[in-house]
Amino acid sequence: MPNLNKAKWLTGLCFLLLVVACTKNEGNSTAPKSQPEKQVSAVLTNMGNEQWRMGNYQEALNYFTQAYKQVKASGNEQEMATLLNNLGLVHWRLENNTAAMECYTEAATLAEKTGMKRLLGLTLTNKSLILKEQRDFNTAFKDNNEAIQIFKELKEPRDLAIAYNNQGQIYRLSGAFDPALNYYLLSLEECKKINYSEGMATAYQNLSTVYAKQGNKEKALWAGHKCLNLSYKVKSKVRISEGLRELSRNYDLFQVPDSALYYFKKHYDVEKEVMEANQSNLLSQYQAKLGIEVKNLRIKNLQNEKEIANNRLMLIAVSVVIALLISAFFVYRYLSIIRFRKKQLELQLQNSLQLIQVKEEELKTYIIDLTHKNNIINKLQEPNGIEPATDPDYDVTELLEHKIFTDDGWDKFKVRFRAIYPDFFSRIKQSGIAVTEAEIRILVLMRLQLNGTDMASILGISPQSVRACKMRLKKKLQANNYQSVEEYLQYIVS
Repeated sequence: MPNLNKAKWLTGLCFLLLVVACTKNEGNSTAPKSQPEKQVSAVLTNMGNEQWRMGNYQEALNYFTQAYKQVKASGNEQEMATLLNNLGLVHWRLENNTAAMECYTEAATLAEKTGMKRLLGLTLTNKSLILKEQRDFNTAFKDNNEAIQIFKELKEPRDLAIAYNNQGQIYRLSGAFDPALNYYLLSLEECKKINYSEGMATAYQNLSTVYAKQGNKEKALWAGHKCLNLSYKVKSKVRISEGLRELSRNYDLFQVPDSALYYFKKHYDVEKEVMEANQSNLLSQYQAKLGIEVKNLRIKNLQNEKEIANNRLMLIAVSVVIALLISAFFVYRYLSIIRFRKKQLELQLQNSLQLIQVKEEELKTYIIDLTHKNNIINKLQEPNGIEPATDPDYDVTELLEHKIFTDDGWDKFKVRFRAIYPDFFSRIKQSGIAVTEAEIRILVLMRLQLNGTDMASILGISPQSVRACKMRLKKKLQANNYQSVEEYLQYIVS
């Protein structure tokens, strides 16, 4: 991803140069045009170029579109081709590649028709840049090679250097580093012919990237420093920032952390200066634009002051009524929603209370049934109790040995109890205290607010056993900062 970002910045630099070049008029005009129309389209084009250089691409698009409409109405195909190329550049910057390719295609057709070879080469180069980003390398090679041939014929070293650089970018992104290196060197040679320092800086930066990819530390760092020196020479903060970042990345790649950190810090400082400068320029521009708009607005307000004064009170009254109606509607809607939700919650609460009541009744019935069975067993155990049945199939011994709250009975009881108090047993586990199964049964019956006698009757044990079990549980709880069993029970149910 960093390589793609760097490639996009470099192509952006190329685009800036291409925009300036495309504003030149190539050849003779195919149709006469009045002086006022020429002036309007020229002014709009210049304003679009200025917005492009400042990075206000949406404003540039508006100006170029207006200029194109003026030129198209006049029928001047040469200027139409130039503006279409500019529109393609702006659309590309706005990441609308579909619209950009449409503009480039139409510009190339008009350039070829009117014999504007240089513009045709520039348009083909621009198309190849988008195709490169879309990873359509074959078509990108085809268009860029055609552009290279055109620039060779026209003997345009600057344009040829840009095309060579673009060809190297295509090869590098496709993973072919050796051909990329060759084209970067060709771009460097063309830049040297015309002493094009910024182009040389770009070429050295690309060479540094390729050398680093090939693991050639010495050449990668040499090319990086050449790029940085040339960037300082042309006094371009953007180029200086890129050169510093390239050196930082390469030193980091070759495991020289101190140098990598040093250049990264300098890169960060320059980036900060660039951002502050851009913000200052944008602020000045917006302030100027705002001043013009305010001036126009004042003039318009003065012209319409009488009419506004006559209708002001009525407008205010209507606005207030509408605002009150809207507010009343939203208040009514809000209150309706609250009432509806309140009814829903009340209904849910009522249903929950009824369900709990039913479950409690079921549990109480179950406990009463167990108590009744236990009383029968106690009577059977007494010497003067109920006489055993004479039915031979009725085994009294087996009944006497049957214990209330066997594992199966306890499990059934727990299911019913958990339906009413779902968090009871989980809270015991969460407390982290090792409570035995017998102590849990005592806690369950205490939760049902039964006394010791009733507990003993239900569990089939003596009241002394119940008290002993509660005492053991109390000592265990006191060791864990609970003063009583009731306090621990309150923690469970809270």
